[in-house]
Amino acid sequence: MAQDHSFTISHEFDAPVEKVFAAWTDTDQLKQWFAPQGYTLLFAKSDIKPGGETHYCMTSKIGIEIWRKLFYKDIIAPAKLSYTGVYSNEKGGIEPHPMIKNFPIEIFTTVMLDEKKGKTVLDLTWEPLNASIEQITRFSDETFELSQEWGGTFERLTKYLASN
Repeated sequence: MAQDHSFTISHEFDAPVEKVFAAWTDTDQLKQWFAPQGYTLLFAKSDIKPGGETHYCMTSKIGIEIWRKLFYKDIIAPAKLSYTGVYSNEKGGIEPHPMIKNFPIEIFTTVMLDEKKGKTVLDLTWEPLNASIEQITRFSDETFELSQEWGGTFERLTKYLASN
């Protein structure tokens, strides 16, 4: 039996599923919230559709830059979004994580949305792809930090949804 090395986090938003889905699939909305607390987001390229690609940079208040590229697989409104994310440089070349040694370079993300009584339950799963044993171990060691980062990102999304 294969081991599950994925990371999953859930969050409930006080907004209809269509509104939450739009926040994940519209570049102008993503700019407002799609980064951990203390980071801003700049898109070099954004083509959010099946087979599309997005290239962006998250910049911290002290100037740390984390470049990523997303390669979209599924976009099924308003229930599912999936993509492979890689760490990259400003030119789009694939590189290791700039701050975490031996972190997986490729992560497959699945976002599932379900509306219940006017609220949206979101389940996000991160799965390392093409990762070595060392990278999988490092990924497993980072689950607390991932929970903190995604939790902060979801707080930003909560505030964004409430103000729009």
